[in-house]
Amino acid sequence: METQNTYTHDKLEFRQIVLGHIKKILEISSSELRDKTIIRNHGNYSETIENEDTRQSYMQAIENLAYILMPYFDEEMLQVYERCVRIINAFGYEVKRILKKTYERIKEDTGKDDLGNAFVLEMKLKYAKKLFIALNMLLKRNDYLKSAVYGEDRDELGVEDDNEGDEE
Repeated sequence: METQNTYTHDKLEFRQIVLGHIKKILEISSSELRDKTIIRNHGNYSETIENEDTRQSYMQAIENLAYILMPYFDEEMLQVYERCVRIINAFGYEVKRILKKTYERIKEDTGKDDLGNAFVLEMKLKYAKKLFIALNMLLKRNDYLKSAVYGEDRDELGVEDDNEGDEE
C-alpha cells in the first residue's frame, strides 16, 4: 500500500493567493462602493447600525495586493505605486494640498467653495483604481499565469516551455 504525501496536494501556490486576492477585490467592487452604515430615527432616539465602508475595504484590498506583489515590482510599477500610495494613505488635508490644481479646477467647475470630504474619498478611490490597473499590468508583463515566474515548478503543473531549443 502506497502512502500519499498530502502536503504536496494541499500546498497553497503563490499564484492561487494572488488570484484569490484579485477575486476578493472584484467581489468588493461588484457592488456600489459606499459607506453602508445605517442610521434609523425612531422618534425619541436614533439607532446606528455600523456596517462596512466598502470604499475603505476596496482601497485596503488593493494596497494589500500591492504588498504581496512588491518583491516583483519593476521600475514602471514602482513609480505608479509610489504615486498612488501617496494619495491613498494621505490625510484629507494632504490630498487637497497634493492635488491642489485638481481641487481648484473642480471647485471652479462646480461653483462650490468647499468640496468637503467627497473630493478626498473620490481621489483616493481614483488612485486605488489606478494602482489596481497597474498591478494587473505588472501581472500581465510577468505572465503570472505561468507559475514558474513566482517560484513554483512548471513540470508539476504540466506547463511546457515554448522556447525550448530556440537559439538567439
